[in-house]
Amino acid sequence: MRPRSLSGVEARVVLSLEEQGREELSLDTIQELAKVRRGFARKLAHELVAKGWLQRVGRGRYLLNPSGYGPDAGPETDPLRVGSHIVRPYYFGFATAAELWGLMLRPGRTYYLVTPTRTTVHVAGPARFRIVRLAPGRFFGSAELRRRGLTLAVSDPERTVLDCLARPEFAGGIAGAAQVLARAKPQLAWTRLGAYLGRLGSQSLGLRLGFLAERVRPSVLPPERWTRRLLPRPGDPWVPLGPPRTYGRTGPRDARWHLILNVPERELFAEVESR
Repeated sequence: MRPRSLSGVEARVVLSLEEQGREELSLDTIQELAKVRRGFARKLAHELVAKGWLQRVGRGRYLLNPSGYGPDAGPETDPLRVGSHIVRPYYFGFATAAELWGLMLRPGRTYYLVTPTRTTVHVAGPARFRIVRLAPGRFFGSAELRRRGLTLAVSDPERTVLDCLARPEFAGGIAGAAQVLARAKPQLAWTRLGAYLGRLGSQSLGLRLGFLAERVRPSVLPPERWTRRLLPRPGDPWVPLGPPRTYGRTGPRDARWHLILNVPERELFAEVESR
């Protein structure tokens, strides 16, 4: 990393940003503040990235590493701050949201960002970001959460549970998703959880959720009325509990929930209380 020294025109850009209290900027911003042509603005951005004053968070988009970070600062190392600037709209989801809500014990190395926006951003730095795109109609269920002095958009506990069960590969596997549900149960708003499930329109997700809601942390059971609404009818199809790519499509059958129990119980309930 080169020293964080500044030329006159670079100082004009950085000091103007700090005076305005701005963290995120674009090439247009650099061109406007430096009063230079577009090509020179790109060169300035490259130099400020090389010196550690800026970090690229998208095509032509940058995050300021302010002077308070010191003269030898490297790229921004707080993945939550960086991640909150990568794409709009967004929420931190899956294992990242579970960790932020205290629903997952082991911190992950990948930070999951959920968005309805098409983007293929690659951010340099020690943290890995995985962007999961949802259709606009399925992008809901986030809340603001304060962490490390930052206001973050994070999937709320109910949406976190559903996301982890829908895509367990982003939550440490089906056992990780079961752990998230077990730890979330005392704080879940069951009516909201059911409403979210209805908006997602996935019966298979509802069957897995209902089965696990009765099995994990049995001291905290869902309301009977909520459970009855999820129960399958006699002619409804049977679905596998775990991803077939990982566990196949065979195993014991649970007639109450029309589930093929293709995940060994010792793996599924390895870290949770169950019955």
